[in-house]
Amino acid sequence: MRFNFLNKRFLSFIGVFLLVVNSLHAQSQDRKTKPYDARFKNVQEILKQGKIGPGMDSLDAIIADFPQADDIYFTKAILLAQMRNQDGAIQAIKQALDIQSKPEYLSFAVDAFKSKNDADSALIYLDKLIDQDDNNTASLKRERIMLLFNGGYKDVALEYFNKTKEIAGSSDTLDMVGSVLLNDAGNYKSVIELLKPWADKGTSLAQVYGQLAQAYNLSKNWKLALEYINKGILTTKEDFLYFDLADLYRFDKKLKLSLDALKQGFQSKKIDFADKNRIIMTLLNPKGPYTPDQLLELANILVEVHPRIAESHMAKGQVLWLKDDKTAAQSSLAVAVSMNPYQIDAWRMLMSLDMDKGEFDQAIAHGGEALHYVPNNATILYFTSMAYLMKKDMENSRKFMEAALNNAQEESPFLQANIYGGLGDIYNSLKMYKASDAAYMEAIRLDSTNVTAMNNLAYYLSLRKERLDEATKYAAMATDLQPNNGTFEDTYAWVLFADGKYDEALVWIQKALKNTIPQTSVLLEHYGDILFKLGKKSDAVKQWTLALEKGVDSDDNKLKLKKKIDTKSYVE
Repeated sequence: MRFNFLNKRFLSFIGVFLLVVNSLHAQSQDRKTKPYDARFKNVQEILKQGKIGPGMDSLDAIIADFPQADDIYFTKAILLAQMRNQDGAIQAIKQALDIQSKPEYLSFAVDAFKSKNDADSALIYLDKLIDQDDNNTASLKRERIMLLFNGGYKDVALEYFNKTKEIAGSSDTLDMVGSVLLNDAGNYKSVIELLKPWADKGTSLAQVYGQLAQAYNLSKNWKLALEYINKGILTTKEDFLYFDLADLYRFDKKLKLSLDALKQGFQSKKIDFADKNRIIMTLLNPKGPYTPDQLLELANILVEVHPRIAESHMAKGQVLWLKDDKTAAQSSLAVAVSMNPYQIDAWRMLMSLDMDKGEFDQAIAHGGEALHYVPNNATILYFTSMAYLMKKDMENSRKFMEAALNNAQEESPFLQANIYGGLGDIYNSLKMYKASDAAYMEAIRLDSTNVTAMNNLAYYLSLRKERLDEATKYAAMATDLQPNNGTFEDTYAWVLFADGKYDEALVWIQKALKNTIPQTSVLLEHYGDILFKLGKKSDAVKQWTLALEKGVDSDDNKLKLKKKIDTKSYVE
């Protein structure tokens, strides 16, 4: 079941932004006129024309001349949030708050940190807001309960709920928040005792019915769960309850009814796009309950109802990719970046699709276009480098990957690890072996599950017959972390081969053959090499011949393979 009680203050469309800016400007007329009001009005006109970049530049120009203009920082924060630049929005709202602590600024800061799942920081600003805003104490305290809960402080959240209820008394809104905590703790009986009276009275608070239905469902009383969800839909007319209804049908394995309920929710214009997008993202799983065609039905509705939100086209692109309709997926993602060229995830997916289709020049072109809007972005630099790497343009690949590293100081360890792994590949191709090994080691240090770095380090060490104990360790780690991966099993077999452990190598090469479809020329050649070392010459020649028939990646390797077949012997 979903929980969608707290107000959402983040804005998601430029028209809404203009309403906020107009509101701010109107407020400025009620107080002392400010020397930059005319320039601020000009910014509104620029934004009405859809010129976000020039609008942002104009805001920065006002700030340069009036560094204490807190309302301009606030406006900038809103605009950055619109552009999905969460870090920039947080920096701007902090600057506004440094100048003046206003409830609307604090409220925005709370939501900004919530959007980054940083409950601890959100709580700091929420506590300040509670101290300032006497008019919304009850709702702010409910929000504090949920922030504590979402931040992992569940016992503290329950204690704060009980204390608040003791002071303020019962209400459907407060009891509904408490039910979230109790449902999570598995205390379904208490949830039912708390919420059933409100539902029976016909409360207009839709979330009461959702939480109550969840408690009944988890108590194995599906019939009452369904009864209260349907009562909630009829009583409150809140469309988001269709999502709870979809969950109930899905739990009961009634997938057609579940999908129909989801469609009704997706078709509603009263439900925030973010809620729908969050749902479709959780369903993008090859092992999920719905087929790719069913997911495409939902994605099409999403685009139809929210055509001017870039993320709706992103979602459709991801569904099309899941359906293996790569060309159509590229088209949807291209629409997304045309609508919001600051959407880094859309560019990342578009470039990944380009490379998946072997369109490396197009990936590079998209990278260049993206960098025009988000200069020095580590993610875009990384994917541009990978496109050059696949083209075997090592000079440009190195240049972009090193630039990605230089701009990744604030990025996640996961991205940093991938960048170091890419540098390992590049440096190895350039025969910079010490630098390559060091890059792989740093990738593994940053991400202990980076199986690609482990595999590549092990393989290249085995080719050079260096530090074979270390190579064996990393090859084994890769196969442990990702079992039944033919590529990693082949590497492990080859490391063992390089170390003269032919019997063990045979076990792993046979696993690799079983888990690799279709079998590759390199894999068959390795199989032949291992068989030869075990004294099975005729079997070895047979595998080498099959490897040659598969096609070899270079003339040198083709000549070496032919020599093995002709001489019926192993050639280094």
